[in-house]
Amino acid sequence: MEDIKRLEEKLAHYEKDNEELKLRVEELTDFFENASIPLHWVDEKGIIIWANQAELDALGYEKEEYIGFPISDFHADQEIIQDILTRLINNETLLDYSASLKCKDGSIKHVLINSNVLRKDGKFVHTRCFTRDITEKKLEEQRKNDFVAMVSHELNTPLTAISSYTQLLIKNTKQDDGFNFQALTKIHTQVKKMTSMIHDFLNVARMEDGKIQLNKETFELHPLIEEIAGDAQLLSAKHTVKLIDCEAIAVYADREKIGQVLMNLISNAVKYSPNGGMITIGCKRQQEKVSIFVSDEGVGISKADQKKLFERFYRAHNAKIKTVAGFGIGLYLVSEILRQHDSQIQVESQEDVGSTFHFDLDIRVNVKK
Repeated sequence: MEDIKRLEEKLAHYEKDNEELKLRVEELTDFFENASIPLHWVDEKGIIIWANQAELDALGYEKEEYIGFPISDFHADQEIIQDILTRLINNETLLDYSASLKCKDGSIKHVLINSNVLRKDGKFVHTRCFTRDITEKKLEEQRKNDFVAMVSHELNTPLTAISSYTQLLIKNTKQDDGFNFQALTKIHTQVKKMTSMIHDFLNVARMEDGKIQLNKETFELHPLIEEIAGDAQLLSAKHTVKLIDCEAIAVYADREKIGQVLMNLISNAVKYSPNGGMITIGCKRQQEKVSIFVSDEGVGISKADQKKLFERFYRAHNAKIKTVAGFGIGLYLVSEILRQHDSQIQVESQEDVGSTFHFDLDIRVNVKK
């Protein structure tokens, strides 16, 4: 009888625990169902298996129009959804992953996805996705990019005329006519700086709008770098530009944009070496790749600044360069152009010693001298 009594007590205890567990599950389900943040679960086949009311309201669907359907039906970019599913199946956590969702009324909603994977006994069960609407922010960025593109275009027209007339005057001015020749040369240099800055703004706007395209070709590095080094020497009389041999090396890339990258790096080297010194631009062959670098003897970059250096509009915090003009888009543009070339900008720097920026490109052809 005592054994039966103990069994009955245990059974009553288990029933109580089970009721408490059911209550907690119901409370948790109710919390997710009524959460103000849009939520949805997706299985390993990419099928939506659950969504809360906030998710349905955000996109305008009824449950029977959304749950049970492939998540790809609701993504505007099919390449992105395939990337998302691949990452999640490989147990990656998504943090602020940018995507575009199709609403029932045909409009597009831009969101950031945060998601992780629920696994049981090591097996994929489903993903848990949280979305945050950034549509208004995206539209504001688009309006800003359109404005920048319009203003840049309008500024570029008169600057082109000024540059042409200045070149004509320089051509007709003798070098021994000291002041006039030097003044015209400086005007031309400043016009080129402004033109380069405008092109940077235009390229950033186009890049963020997805309209920038690469025009790849096979070309020799040495003539391009020699050309860039020659232009760079005009930027400052206090600096000496040294070119390290890049002959017999050719790459397959967008020549104009790689030139932009190098000009940006050299312009920065000049700006952030206010006391002058040597600026070196060159190449190092590394088996099937070539490492292209620009180094200076300037103020250097702190470890903290190096982490954010390639973010848009970021400028290093250094009292020695607080008077240096700039908008913080040059290095951001450099990193984006190189990313489109499957490359990456790297920096090595020490404060009060100098900096070296370098990146790799695949060697396409070995050109004989």
